[in-house]
Amino acid sequence: MKEEIQVSKLSQILDSDEAIDLSISYSKLSDFDRNGAISLIRKTSVDNTGMKLGSLVDDLLFLDKSSFDERYYLFDGNKPSATLGSLCDVILKNYTAIPTREGIIDIGVLNGFWSNIKKPELYLAKFDIPEFWNYLTTMFEVNNRIIITTSELNNANELAEILKEHKYSKYVLENNLENYYQVKFEYDYKGFICRGIIDILTIDHENKKVIMTDLKTGKNPSSEFEDSFVKWRYYFQAALYIQAFDEVCKELGLIDYTLEPFQFLYISRADKTPLLFKMTDLWVKAAFKGFHIGKYEYRGIDDLVDEIYWCWKYKEYIIPKHVAESNGVVELKDNFITVNE
Repeated sequence: MKEEIQVSKLSQILDSDEAIDLSISYSKLSDFDRNGAISLIRKTSVDNTGMKLGSLVDDLLFLDKSSFDERYYLFDGNKPSATLGSLCDVILKNYTAIPTREGIIDIGVLNGFWSNIKKPELYLAKFDIPEFWNYLTTMFEVNNRIIITTSELNNANELAEILKEHKYSKYVLENNLENYYQVKFEYDYKGFICRGIIDILTIDHENKKVIMTDLKTGKNPSSEFEDSFVKWRYYFQAALYIQAFDEVCKELGLIDYTLEPFQFLYISRADKTPLLFKMTDLWVKAAFKGFHIGKYEYRGIDDLVDEIYWCWKYKEYIIPKHVAESNGVVELKDNFITVNE
């Protein structure tokens, strides 16, 4: 029965008269390429711990303290477990302030929590503990801020300080050039609105050069960044950002400036050694046109954008475009096999 309900909900999504979303970003292209068209209508699970650390490091470097405090809320407690956690969920979902003790008893009884307990004083003892009140108080104070722990903040602070002081990275963050941080851009590409945020935009006015830098953090050593570069399709990001150069120049009034190779500043949670990885012209071309590594074929931005449009147009999020257009007939690939003599 549960499976039937899940299928029914998915059918409702697929059959809905949803408007075409003609926008792209690095994250959308990467998700689409790795997980298929279903990613257009359903969020894909990601490593939230890694993403939170990356955002923390970015914001520690680029936000002032006031803006940082507006975005994050420090909390070292835990959400209550089992029935007590369910009670918290009901309160947070349906109330704008913490109810009275008597009100919470009524909520618990109404939802069938601890139904074997009849005496109010025994019922009260089930939730009237610091863990419960501290968690609820925090959740009502948080608003839309991101909850972080002291440990998470300390880890991010350590990486941010290394980036600012290490000889391989400090000149990227602190130099005598003009620097802009978290620069938003938007431009049209093949009928789609392409959006992104450049972490660091450095302008050398004397030599009329511009440098774009994206900050990456990860759990793997810096020596393994190139594996992540391919796995997570970072080349899409670099290519789309490079293509935004003319729009950025227009916004900043830069005339006859040239763009230096796009670079990723990567620091690992493992070895804590920052390294700069620079894009090549060949990688930019591969990002748009696609490429092969051994028997594996990686699609390019141009192909993916066309398929994303096809998915929205025909509301097809399960069967790939090439399969649908061949009426379900798929020819097995044989370009990677060698026949014995």
